[in-house]
Amino acid sequence: MKQDSRKRLILDLIFIILQSACIIGLFMIKNFEYMRIALSDLLFWVVYMIFEFKQKWVIPFYVRLVVILAIISNGFFGELLNWYVTSAFYDRIQHVFGTYAMTLWAFYIIQQFAKVNITQKRLVIIFFIILSTALGAFYEIIEFSQDVLFKPKIKNQPSLLDTDFDLIADFTGGIIALCHYLFSKTLKSFLIKNQKTYSNDGER
Repeated sequence: MKQDSRKRLILDLIFIILQSACIIGLFMIKNFEYMRIALSDLLFWVVYMIFEFKQKWVIPFYVRLVVILAIISNGFFGELLNWYVTSAFYDRIQHVFGTYAMTLWAFYIIQQFAKVNITQKRLVIIFFIILSTALGAFYEIIEFSQDVLFKPKIKNQPSLLDTDFDLIADFTGGIIALCHYLFSKTLKSFLIKNQKTYSNDGER
């Protein structure tokens, strides 16, 4: 367990350093709109780290890695290198990958927050579909709110068609996450194994 904690800490520190560098880069090129988003992403993960430590939540290292990669790719490639503007496909790819990562992350966190184990296959399928569609809607609400409140030069939602494609990409990411979970023995057994470990640690 100590080795796992060390790996998580190293990964989190690397993320904080890289995301901070991205924020500084956005500040230097005076892209304050994207800088605000990158800063929000950093604060989100720092707050999660605090809750994870206090609540003793656990997620697979792989899930932690893909979430961090999704955040960094959003900040570095999408915002700092401006691929959201210069590439016709990057936004869709990021929606698919981001929702894939966040659906897996949310699946583990919600179970631990609610203190339930979702193991029945049909419930898992329903839960993943609900999670991915809810995350997709949440993303679009955030983008809409940013357009209304901050009135950026380049809108997050330039058209209804763009929003629809984003939602389709989000749903696709959720389905990929579902398939990965169903075919991965490691992901399916992770919470059960860790709950046994923590209960044994508590008895000692």
